[in-house]
Amino acid sequence: MLRSSPFVNLLSSPASFLILKLKPVSGSHSAATLASDTQNTSNRTTFGRRRAPVSIDLGVQEPGAKKGRLTFTEAVMYSLKPKVVDFDTVWVQLRPAIIDILNLKPMSNVHWHHKFSDVYDICVSIPTPLSERLYGEVKACIMQHVKEKRQQINEVDPDRLIQEYNKMWEVFHEGAIFIHRLFGYLNKQFVKQKRCTDLDNFAQYAAFLQIPDVKEIGCLALEIWKEELVKGILPQLVQFLLVSIDSDRKGNFPQEANVVSSVINSFVKMEETDFDVVPETGTKPKARESITAFYVESIEKPLLLDTETYYSTLAQRMLSELSCSQYMEQVIVLLEQEELRAKKYLHESSVSKIISLCQRVMIKAHKDKLHSVCHALITNEENKDLRNMYRLLKPIQAGLSVMVKEFEEYVKKKGLEAVSGLTGENVPQQFVENVLKVYNKFNDMKTVVFMEDGEFSSGLDKALQGVVNSKEFGQTVPKASERLARYTDSLLKKSTKGLSESDLETKLGNAIVIFRYIEDKDIFQKFYSKMLANRLIASTSVSMDAEEVMINKLKQACGYEFTSKLSRMFTDIGLSQELSSTFDKHIAEIKSSRPGTKFVPTQALVLQAGSWPLNAPQLSTNTNQQTAQDVADFHLPYVLLPVIQEFETFYTGKHNGRKLTWLYNMSQGDVRLTYLDKQYVAQMYVYQMAAVLCFERRDAISVKDIGEEIGVSGDYLLKTLRTILDVSILTCDDQALTTDSIVRLNMSMTARRMKFRLQAPQVNKVVEKEQESVANTFQVTQDRKYYMECAIVRIMKTRKVLKHNALVTEIMDQTKGRFTPDVPFIKKSIEDLIEKMYIQRTDQNDEYQYLA
Repeated sequence: MLRSSPFVNLLSSPASFLILKLKPVSGSHSAATLASDTQNTSNRTTFGRRRAPVSIDLGVQEPGAKKGRLTFTEAVMYSLKPKVVDFDTVWVQLRPAIIDILNLKPMSNVHWHHKFSDVYDICVSIPTPLSERLYGEVKACIMQHVKEKRQQINEVDPDRLIQEYNKMWEVFHEGAIFIHRLFGYLNKQFVKQKRCTDLDNFAQYAAFLQIPDVKEIGCLALEIWKEELVKGILPQLVQFLLVSIDSDRKGNFPQEANVVSSVINSFVKMEETDFDVVPETGTKPKARESITAFYVESIEKPLLLDTETYYSTLAQRMLSELSCSQYMEQVIVLLEQEELRAKKYLHESSVSKIISLCQRVMIKAHKDKLHSVCHALITNEENKDLRNMYRLLKPIQAGLSVMVKEFEEYVKKKGLEAVSGLTGENVPQQFVENVLKVYNKFNDMKTVVFMEDGEFSSGLDKALQGVVNSKEFGQTVPKASERLARYTDSLLKKSTKGLSESDLETKLGNAIVIFRYIEDKDIFQKFYSKMLANRLIASTSVSMDAEEVMINKLKQACGYEFTSKLSRMFTDIGLSQELSSTFDKHIAEIKSSRPGTKFVPTQALVLQAGSWPLNAPQLSTNTNQQTAQDVADFHLPYVLLPVIQEFETFYTGKHNGRKLTWLYNMSQGDVRLTYLDKQYVAQMYVYQMAAVLCFERRDAISVKDIGEEIGVSGDYLLKTLRTILDVSILTCDDQALTTDSIVRLNMSMTARRMKFRLQAPQVNKVVEKEQESVANTFQVTQDRKYYMECAIVRIMKTRKVLKHNALVTEIMDQTKGRFTPDVPFIKKSIEDLIEKMYIQRTDQNDEYQYLA
């Protein structure tokens, strides 16, 4: 198959090659025309640079290629058989052709192929190939040609040096490409084999040997050009180039900028090595690793020195004349201009070096000046200047540290101002909304000004974490957990008005934003679970879907374990509803067999004791010991006894071995008041119901007698009666209720609504001081202790052996999602596990080992 260039045609045919005669084209043709590729590749050189379309095409084309303007008229077979060659005779004809090609003089296509065949004949001549002699003569020819060019360039007017050099370079560079192609067989059969054979003969010493100084003809031509011509005029060239670039910086743009760019990039092209492979569109030609070595030494280093001097002086002058804000704006403009200038004139490898140098002399050298105004800019929220400062300091190592610190301190200051001194009834709502205002404001600032930078994101998180977990004066525990729990409780109760589902979900999402900053998440869990239990038992949730949305958000923030009990609470409610339906059917079946027994309609909720944060007041605990004594002898109202007893029998029959404990303090019922003109319905708790039922047969009774009749005494009895007095069902003449007071049934009671609810007796006032008592409860401490021990066992089971400091670090990492433990608490937990023989100390200092 014929290839796109004549010498490739020759090398690809094992038996013969074609001498191609083409119809003449009007006008003369350059060597570039004669050595052209096919139409679809003729507009490219092996350097990856575009040139004008050629005038001819090979007539034999690959499938799908376009037709050329010329066609082959005949093909003459030529033998590849080696023959005796008179080198001197052939060379006399070949040498002028080399000079003509280097000068890009017109050459016929037939003449080109004759010279190509001459090269082949010399390389395969018998009895001895003359490749080495040919290589030496070609080298000498190119050397002589370059010396003549050097003499010509030395006579050029110095003001025209760059222009004349560029013209000479473009002609010589193009000619070198075609000379390389003309001597393609010499490159393949002599140069490459010479370089490889010498190393193969001493393969065991290859690592210590240098590659022979034999270059392919194209590389040889460029090397001679560099050594014999360029280095002689290099100082003048570099000086002219530096002056041109300096003029560009000062606004005096060179008229021939493309010439300056071409000359500079010629220093890179002199190092190119691969002339045979035409790169695909958009790719770069292959080159050795040191392709820019001469370029770096010749032009890049002097330019960097000149650039450093220029911008150092300019920076000092601007600092003395401009304000810091103006200086930053000017530096940004200069950096953008210098980047464009570097891309315009220099090799791509120099762009990053130029920019880094400018940043070093104009920013890093004066970063203290920028840092000194950082505090004022952040305090005054000068977003434009802060954005400019961020853009300048971002590339500098550790340049943003001062900005991040100032930003973090300012956010924390504004946040503490927003949450301090909150008063009123809606403190939880004020707390959440104020924190969200601070978060939204500075999160937007982080996005717009600091472009979502990770350092500023971390600084914002640290600042808000400090705000949310701040302790008020005289407090030992932050109030954020309780406030956030009460805020979510207010959102999820039925009393919430004017919120659509989307608005509610948005507010719950905002609550999660604050929740992520809370350190003691286990305390929030305690509060939230209590309030959730109250909503589920009293059926006051705005919707079960909203409750599930909140739990799912908590699960995403802290994992399944954090919300496992909350999920089980939902499960218990669902199972209890099914159980109540079954029990109602059971009551309907047994009514006929017990005609004298009256079963009050009920709905019982069976709740797992381990999942619900509830305690029966009749059971003594550390927190309600006095209340337990007050209600220890409580007598259930007689109207409820039959249904209660029947339910216990029904449930234990279905679930053998389970123990039921009634929470009378949370049990409610509807009592119809039939003695008035209007039949009001009062929803009250069981203790209140028992007290009201004492007035079925009398209108007045002492507090002491009521207590003896219902089995409740002490302060709890007084609080229960006070809630009934508050709604005017009962009256008392004494302003201060005591056990000797007489309580009467209010026969003239009126109410705005036909159905109303009595408040539950308050064992403790619901104020924010409850936070501290809850935080210090035995239950929270125990939960943390168990969680800590589980974390230590998991870590040691995985690691087997671990140093003390490494163990403490991993414990802190695993527990930070629920609470932040202190080191003494960690040490105490480790000691407890050693006593329980889960881990033991090793012979090494401060090291523990897991015991299987």
